[in-house]
Amino acid sequence: MDPGVKATLKLSYDQHARSRDGVSVQSWKVEEMDRFLAWLQSVDKGSGQRILDLGSGPGHQAIYLKNHGCEVTCVDLSDEMVNICREKGLEAFVMDFYSLDLESESFDAIWTMNALLHVPKDSFLQVLSNMERVLKPDGILYLGLYGGFESEGIWENDTYRPQRFFAFYEDKHIQRKISEVFDIEYFSVLPMEGTQVDYQSIFAKKKKSNLFSGPK
Repeated sequence: MDPGVKATLKLSYDQHARSRDGVSVQSWKVEEMDRFLAWLQSVDKGSGQRILDLGSGPGHQAIYLKNHGCEVTCVDLSDEMVNICREKGLEAFVMDFYSLDLESESFDAIWTMNALLHVPKDSFLQVLSNMERVLKPDGILYLGLYGGFESEGIWENDTYRPQRFFAFYEDKHIQRKISEVFDIEYFSVLPMEGTQVDYQSIFAKKKKSNLFSGPK
């Protein structure tokens, strides 16, 4: 990833961390977390399981998962976001997706909502591979992204300063990408009223025999 893009993202989220912490969690996000928790139960990964919240922000979702019996580790690029997570009693680390300094096969599941939006398309498979590495052999993945169309670059209408980088995918494209590293169990699209994007909700499992060795 371009170091300048990464530095811009870090600065932007550092500056907006406290304001994002003050925003209530939308009901549809709670519904997605409940679906994730139900899925954990359905595959015998109930309470007490180790969950990696990748791109945790101020920890809203991590707290919800923790309150429902999960052992959550938060990772975020923003120092301020990680500070807020720690203030809430969460285990949290400043880290990016390209060099996850975490033990291999150490998590039962990964939760990531609208974080991989900031990964350039030519680095997406590398990031998926890093995620796959830290999952246990029977590990599962929840990955959610805004999308429904193809786009990549600085979002000119972004109200954040500095403006952030986003990558969006059409539904079939994102499924093809993820299927190179994970087995998709379920894919659905949630329309986002009043916006130009949909939300792509993906439930996947680590492949039984994953021969993926890097970006293609």
